[in-house]
Amino acid sequence: MIKIIASALVVLWFSARLVANQISTPTKGGEEGTARYYAANLKGKLTSFGEKYDDALLTASHSKYPLNTLLKVTNLENNLSVQVRINDYCKCEEEGKIINLSKEAASKLGMMASGKAKVRLEVVSQPTPEKVIDKALENLLNKGCEVTSKEESKESKDTKPVTVNTTPKAPVEPFSINHTYDIVGAEKNPKGFGVQVTALSSLNMVQDLYDELLKMGVKKEEIYVQVGAKDTGKIYRLMFGEFYTKEGATEKLTWLSQHGYKGVIRSHYNL
Repeated sequence: MIKIIASALVVLWFSARLVANQISTPTKGGEEGTARYYAANLKGKLTSFGEKYDDALLTASHSKYPLNTLLKVTNLENNLSVQVRINDYCKCEEEGKIINLSKEAASKLGMMASGKAKVRLEVVSQPTPEKVIDKALENLLNKGCEVTSKEESKESKDTKPVTVNTTPKAPVEPFSINHTYDIVGAEKNPKGFGVQVTALSSLNMVQDLYDELLKMGVKKEEIYVQVGAKDTGKIYRLMFGEFYTKEGATEKLTWLSQHGYKGVIRSHYNL
């Protein structure tokens, strides 16, 4: 096992040198383009530089800036800005964007509802190529030691018989079209009108917006996922509140806009 890890570290070290040689300083004066944020299933995965992705930190990936570059990212649609640290490498241009942001950074930029935004990037500080290689190698070595320690600990324990759980899992509640659910898939029957925060084709992104509503003080019992249909499949409308009239929802719509979201008033299915 140790030999395998050592071989992997050698390969990764040369990869780190290759990345450091490829990166270059972008045009001075900043660059503008589309920003998106990481998918939720990437949490805990290793970045190109050997760090674990943490969606609660202000980090990002870029195709040109080296590891530990600090960038000021400004959302040109609402003028909100945040400072992020580059800890990953990506071929963003091939996907029609200039940067990938962590969930926390996207939240501070007010771009969670749409999942993307037009931004401007400005360099705050940038490390030398030598420091990039040293830090990447340090991360990889630490990861190698962690894996080795876990493997040795596992091998030192007595082998225990494997118990197979034959109990069938409970069926997952489907998010069916023309029905309304809570975030975990339990069907709900809200009446009247609600405030729609966003309408997305990805349940993972809906979950991210659900978390944002909780941070803003909306109670989980008041948040709904209304499932509709479009040409390419299902669409998930994240809504909150039950109001007898559209006028009654207007105050909450104004409150939502003060938090940087452009919501709309929509009727629940059980109007």
